[in-house]
Amino acid sequence: MQVRRYFRYITLHYLKHFFLLLFGLSFAVVFIDFLQNAHRLPDAFNLKILYLFYTWEYMLSLLYPVTLLFALAWTVVLFVRQNVFVSLFSFGYSRKETFRPFFFSALAIYLLFILLQSTDFSYGRNRAGAILHHTLSQQKVKDLFFKFNNDFVYVHELDPVAKILKGVTIFVPKGRQIEETIRIPTAHYRRGEWYAREAFIKRKRRDQKGRVTGYRERTERNFILLKGYRPKVVKLIYQGKALRPIDGFRAWWLLYRQGLDSERIRATLYNLLLMPLFALALMPILFFKTPPYKRFVRPESVWLSILGAALLGWAFFFAMYRLGVSGTLDPDYGQLLPITLLLLYSLLYYRRIRD
Repeated sequence: MQVRRYFRYITLHYLKHFFLLLFGLSFAVVFIDFLQNAHRLPDAFNLKILYLFYTWEYMLSLLYPVTLLFALAWTVVLFVRQNVFVSLFSFGYSRKETFRPFFFSALAIYLLFILLQSTDFSYGRNRAGAILHHTLSQQKVKDLFFKFNNDFVYVHELDPVAKILKGVTIFVPKGRQIEETIRIPTAHYRRGEWYAREAFIKRKRRDQKGRVTGYRERTERNFILLKGYRPKVVKLIYQGKALRPIDGFRAWWLLYRQGLDSERIRATLYNLLLMPLFALALMPILFFKTPPYKRFVRPESVWLSILGAALLGWAFFFAMYRLGVSGTLDPDYGQLLPITLLLLYSLLYYRRIRD
């Protein structure tokens, strides 16, 4: 019962400070953003409200990793001032036991945001940008050119909402030459594949020596194409906007199977799933380096060190994400490797701490 009480006491204080800071910071940033962009927003009041809400969604996901550390600093400074740690030590609790409520609370928050980002919550930035640039109804993507298996595909227009492809041309190569072209006026998406009522196929006719003597044309009904190319996945690949983890993994797997570059998708997935882990990795390092006794602690030093580490870590991984998206740096080296090393160092540091 005592264990539950101490755990609940620390957890409630940490969560209270976290949500106060998160909502305060996000509201402040959204208010500043609104003041800067108010003149560019549509005159409709409901669109302005939607813009505020979607921007706030994006800011929550952007700011929560650093807020995990800000809340740690606030709670630790408060507990040191009130001699809470000294009281817990006198009841026989170790430093590791006093740290666990902080860590598990932060881990639960991380998992909560991963769950939220698996919903339409993750598209807040896209929707806010669509309102700001007056493109809310412009969902179509035009002039796509990509590789599918061994073929090359050109799509004049993709409508991911209606799930329609228009003006599709498939080039079927043989060696270094185009052997066949398939022209499809429209195709509709259903059950994981694209269906066209008719396709016009034009193939080279060759003689016995392999020389081209003309072309053979035919029309094929009920033609199936681009199996596995989901409308939203195609749009995300070529626009590079925010995405849900499941859409990101589908896009990455699609590119991997085609042998195409997936740096943009991997960078976005790493930023979504791995970047927040830097806060969890820094928590034991910063917590155990802070003396738990009031006479050894200067609150401003604790605030400066934790806030500085939080902002530097966040800025570093955000910069690595931007470099990965632009193709300047491989995300495996710029994002995956640093966060893995930081997590390993944090684990080793925690294991060296004596109870």
